[in-house]
Amino acid sequence: MATPSPSDHLESNSIDLNKSAIVAFASRFDPQPYHLDADAADQSIFGGLCASGWHIAALATRLVIETLLDNGLPFVEMTSVSQLKWSQPTFVNDQIRVRVALGESLEESPIPDTRRQRLEIQVCNGNGAVVATMTATAAIASEPALAAST
Repeated sequence: MATPSPSDHLESNSIDLNKSAIVAFASRFDPQPYHLDADAADQSIFGGLCASGWHIAALATRLVIETLLDNGLPFVEMTSVSQLKWSQPTFVNDQIRVRVALGESLEESPIPDTRRQRLEIQVCNGNGAVVATMTATAAIASEPALAAST
């Protein structure tokens, strides 16, 4: 497989969001009523039980890493997230996936034997609507063997 170029847009697989996963994450990390209780969520500004934005961000990060690796980019670590914005809630029994646009690639990196790769990420629900956007930088191994050992 050829390594993607900066003009490429990469698509991930989907992750399903069920009630138990949403409530479990919120119980540990973001215990707001509209993430924990369906009745309270129905009365909230969201109108239904929805996932924490932090849950969506964590799952999106996982999808980005998997997508980079699946497309021949030897991901080592996420070095920064300079922008994260949620645009709409993600509800029970929805799915999320990411679209990754490869931006600027710089040889200099804080991680030895890597380069920095700028990523523009759209997090989409099962209908394809953008629910969040992220701008991030990842360390990509200069040699594929380095990524396999991490």
